[in-house]
Amino acid sequence: MFSWALIQPDESRYDFAMLDRIVDLLVAHDFGFVLATSTGALPAWIAQRYPDATRTDYEGRRHRFGVRHNACPNSPNFLRLAGALAGKLAERYGANDHLIAWHISNELGGRCYCDNCAAAFRVWLERKYGSIEALNRAWNANFWSHTYADFAQILPPNAISDGLDGERATLSACSIDYKRFQSDSLLGTYVTERDAIRAFDAMHPITTNLMDTYEGADYFRWGREMDVISWDDYPFPHTTPSDNAFKHDLMRGVGDGRPFMLMESTPNQTNWQECNVLRAPGRMRAESYQAVAHGADTVQYFQLKQSRGGFEKYHGAVISHGGREDERVYGEVRALGGELAAHGARFVGGLTEAPVALMFDWDSYWSTENISLLPKGFDYPDQVRRWYAPFHHRNIAVDVVPEDIDARRLAGYRVLVAPALMMAKPGVRELVEGFVRAGGTFLATVMSGMHDEHDNVILGGYPGAFREVCGMRMEEMDMIPDGRDVRVVFGSGEDADTDGSRVSLVAGLIKLDGGARPLAAYAGDVFYRGTPAVTVNDFGAGTAYFAGAVLDEAGMDAVVGDVVHRAGVTGIVSPEPVEVVTRRYPSRGESLTFVINHADTATAWQDTPFAGCESVLDGTVLGRDLVLEPYGVTGGAHRGMTDSTAGRSRTISQVSNRPNHISRLQSSFIISIR
Repeated sequence: MFSWALIQPDESRYDFAMLDRIVDLLVAHDFGFVLATSTGALPAWIAQRYPDATRTDYEGRRHRFGVRHNACPNSPNFLRLAGALAGKLAERYGANDHLIAWHISNELGGRCYCDNCAAAFRVWLERKYGSIEALNRAWNANFWSHTYADFAQILPPNAISDGLDGERATLSACSIDYKRFQSDSLLGTYVTERDAIRAFDAMHPITTNLMDTYEGADYFRWGREMDVISWDDYPFPHTTPSDNAFKHDLMRGVGDGRPFMLMESTPNQTNWQECNVLRAPGRMRAESYQAVAHGADTVQYFQLKQSRGGFEKYHGAVISHGGREDERVYGEVRALGGELAAHGARFVGGLTEAPVALMFDWDSYWSTENISLLPKGFDYPDQVRRWYAPFHHRNIAVDVVPEDIDARRLAGYRVLVAPALMMAKPGVRELVEGFVRAGGTFLATVMSGMHDEHDNVILGGYPGAFREVCGMRMEEMDMIPDGRDVRVVFGSGEDADTDGSRVSLVAGLIKLDGGARPLAAYAGDVFYRGTPAVTVNDFGAGTAYFAGAVLDEAGMDAVVGDVVHRAGVTGIVSPEPVEVVTRRYPSRGESLTFVINHADTATAWQDTPFAGCESVLDGTVLGRDLVLEPYGVTGGAHRGMTDSTAGRSRTISQVSNRPNHISRLQSSFIISIR
């Protein structure tokens, strides 16, 4: 990933001696390998000879040589040189029988505010809007006298132009368009290298490693350009199994439901988090199987050997600085490798049948960042993950989908959830209303449906695009400081015996003037106690819910409990630390269910639904009762495609007809050497 300076020591020559030795060793020992294009960091000679290839930061400073991910995505010199290197690599190694896939750059990200980017941004805007008058209307540009007379007057919104604090700008539409443009620009660097490879290699799949909910790139747009999705998973100590499951499901969704590659994870600790704790024995294995259960057809680790020097010299590795085979981490990786060598081929290619679709939208992510009214603690990905969790706790499969999902595909789901889907772009209102009218169950939350595609407020009352389907109107929004007593009670208003669900950050004041009825009401030390906080509305043959406040875990669980009951969706009740996930294999009429204990203590589960199923790991027949060791994994295989998600078969069929670019792998275990 970072070998550009070694492979191309200057512009006039390439030196493949080191890479040839590595490839020859891999071939001699019958390894398949994923080959990166080495463009993840500029060599010093490029920064010296072509200063435009380096980035200009938000403060307007042109960077010199250093760190990584340091290239301007709109530098003609960078694009020319990166494309040339990718082509040279493909010409040399593209016909190698042991090559599995190509890997473009590394963790593409960051933003640039240089003159090249400014010029390219103006071209991007003119193509999008056609005229400066159309742009002024879309951006509501008269605010603070920002009306433009010519595209040449428009600058990137940074600290020395129209940026306010790094995320917000005077015109939020300008800020969001610049983020869209930079996402497209980074994707353009991927496409440049991909096309250079394709000139010499038309067969092998091409990918780049994504970073779950990374703010700087609209991955749904990226997924349409990638042959197979891959991503890097580095959980923090506070990351819950539900949060990590969501990230896997998001990456599977970016790939339109196809299996993905876990390109990087660590067999032990990271070296860049606030507190880099060791992973307890067994946890690496459990998290690797969680990735497989949610759609990964490979599990790879960074890194193979700990480096002697550099920033990542203490990052976890399969082989430590000690270089011994009798160490704990090496033994755990070797044991898992043995399991997957024996059984991994059976796991490859499985699909997920999900009754629930959950929308994730990068435009809404950027839109919430631009709202000065919201408390700083309101975080879009966190809001989505928190609404994902109640489904995960019920072991109900969820597909993470874009807001422009095809209506025919959406019709295969029973439940659609749109947490804080702030930006309702053209067609979204009609999509949602059609889904509910046909019998679907829809859940929107506070901050959903309020803005159009240009980040202007949809007039007529909140939640804007979803006001009619939800049958209510949110008249005001209260921001909740820490310590204020605001609660939501279900069923019997503020006189309920329970203390209710705690509210934080935002509470919406709801008027029932569109047919909705209350499911829960506010309580606590606020003037709007007793008014509706959560509503439900019948719309056509379906139902729409609106959660008008940021609820705690108990409140969200209560709402989702009502949603899934009304939708007729059931999961599997398991002990709290145990996750149950099923992958289905239509071509062979089989399903594999993975049962994962995420606790560091043994967990007993009585009266499971797996009695008589064949174990996915050792072929034994499972009994009715299970005892899972700390971070233990088991699971059952069963024949036949038992349908717990009626109406979903059409979607699975559509997904299964798409090419699986990594189906030829014989094992789900690969070591990543970067």
